[in-house]
Amino acid sequence: MKNTERKSPKSLLKMTLLLLLTSSLLLSACGGGGSGSESKGNEGGTDSNEPTSITIQTLNYATEFIDNTNALWKELEKETNTKLNITWLSPSTAEEKINVMLASGDLPEVTFVESMQNPQLQKMLKQGVFWDLTPFLKDYPNLNRDELKEMWDVTKVDGKNMVIPRYYPSYGGGIFPMVRKDWLDALNLETPKTLDEFYNVLKAFKEKDPNGNGQADEIPYTANPGSLAYIYNIFNETQGSWKLQSDNTLSPIITSEESKEAMLWIKKAYEDGLFPKDFAIMKFSQVMDTMRSGKAGVGGMSMNHAWVTGKSVRDVDPKADLMPLSYLENANGVKYTPSGSPYYGVYLIPKKVPEAKVKKILEFFDYGYSKEGNEMLTYGLEGVHYTVENGKKVSTPQAAIDKTGDGNLNNMIHLVSDDMSISAVGMPDDVYNRNVEIVNERKTVKVPNPSAELYSEAYNKYYPEISKKVEDMRVMVITGKESIESYDKLIESIKNDPKMKEITDEMSKAYQEKYVK
Repeated sequence: MKNTERKSPKSLLKMTLLLLLTSSLLLSACGGGGSGSESKGNEGGTDSNEPTSITIQTLNYATEFIDNTNALWKELEKETNTKLNITWLSPSTAEEKINVMLASGDLPEVTFVESMQNPQLQKMLKQGVFWDLTPFLKDYPNLNRDELKEMWDVTKVDGKNMVIPRYYPSYGGGIFPMVRKDWLDALNLETPKTLDEFYNVLKAFKEKDPNGNGQADEIPYTANPGSLAYIYNIFNETQGSWKLQSDNTLSPIITSEESKEAMLWIKKAYEDGLFPKDFAIMKFSQVMDTMRSGKAGVGGMSMNHAWVTGKSVRDVDPKADLMPLSYLENANGVKYTPSGSPYYGVYLIPKKVPEAKVKKILEFFDYGYSKEGNEMLTYGLEGVHYTVENGKKVSTPQAAIDKTGDGNLNNMIHLVSDDMSISAVGMPDDVYNRNVEIVNERKTVKVPNPSAELYSEAYNKYYPEISKKVEDMRVMVITGKESIESYDKLIESIKNDPKMKEITDEMSKAYQEKYVK
C-alpha cells in the first residue's frame, strides 16, 4: 500500500497547480456527461510507475459537469497516479441508466448503484459478478476510519464487503419541518417540541399575522402529501415503512391504526386551512417555490436548506430566518427525528477487473477518504481555491472556475462530515453554528429503522401498487372526497391480501437473517 500523503512540498504543488489552472482557462468548460481521459494508462494496474486507467460511472448533482481538462481532476489523477475516465449520471436519468447498464452486463470498472435493494443488483450479487473486497480492506487505513465503520457494517452482503459505500451523514438529511424563526419571535412563540405544539404554531401562523403586513396572506405550512410522510413515522415510532414486533417479525405501518391517526391529524390540518389550497396536487418543486416566495411559515427540508433555501427567503424578506426543528414528540412522549443509513449509493468492482487493479482502485478510494484527499475533492486546495479565515474556509474566485463544492468530484466521494447535510456555501456563521447544535441534539434521538438494508423480491414486485392505493385513498380522505369507512375497507382488504402476507413474511425473514444473531 502506497503512502497517500503528498510527495512534493506544498510550494511546488501550488506552483504546479497554478500552471495547470492557467492552461485550463484556455480550454472550454464541459457541460454534459462522460468525457473521461483518452489516455489508456496502465490497464492492468501492475506497473506502479505508470498511471492506472480507471473507468468510473457515478452520480453528479452539479449544474455543469467537469471533464479531464479540469485542474482538480488533473490534481486527483496526479495524487493517485491514475488516468480517470468518469461517466457522470444526471439524477433525473440515473436510475434508468443504471438499470439498463446492469441488465446489459456492460459494467465499468467502478460501477455505481444508488440502492442495495436494486433487484438486478441483488441477482448479480448472488451470481458472483462482483469482487468480494473483504480480504483487501485491512490494507487501506483511510477506508478503516472510525467514522466509516458503520457504513461498512450495514452494507455487508452475507457477512462480506462486496461494495464500497459512498459515505453520507446519518443525521441532518431527510424531509422534516423548517420553521420561520422570525415568525415565532414575532408572535412570542416557543420552538415547538410536540406535535400538539407544532399544530398550535401552524394555527397561530394562519391567524395572527406573523409577517405583520395586516393581511391574511400567510401560508402556515407549504406541503404536499408526499412531504408529510414523517408524520406517519412519528405516530408509528419508527423510520421507514416497517415496525419491529417483540417476536422479531416486521409489521407494515401502512395498515396500522397509528397510520390512520396520522392521516386524521393531517386531515384536520387541511380542514383548518394550514396547507396551500393546491396541497393535493402540488409538485415538490411548487412546494419549494412557495417557501422561497417568503409567504410560508414552515416547509419540509434537509438541514442545509436553512441557507440553501433560507437565502432565497431572506432575499424576499431580509428578516427571514429558517430554522430546522430538532425533533417532534408524539402523544406518548416518544421523540422522532429523521435519520438514515450512513451512506448513499455504493460502488462495485466487477470480477472482470484483475486483482492487481482491484487493489489500485481501493488505493484510489483510500486517498479519497483520507483527510487531505477528502477535503480536496470538496474544497480544492488551500491558497488556490480557498483561504482560512477565523478557522473557516473561504472560497476564492478560482473555486468557481474549477467548480469546487457540492457537485462533481465531491459527488464521487462525499466529504466525511456532518457538513454534507447541514452546511452550504455562503452560510453565515450564526446559521451554521445553530445547525451544529441542532444536529447534535438530533443525534441523541434514536429512532429504529428495522427494514434498513433489507431485500424482498415480493416487496419490489407487489408493494409499490399496494402503497399507491393507500396513498391515493389517504389523499381522498384528507380532502373530503372519500369517507373514513372507505379507508377502513381498503386497509382491511390489504391485511387479508395474500400478496401483503408474502411481503411481510419475506421482510421478517430478511430481518431475522440479517439482524437476529
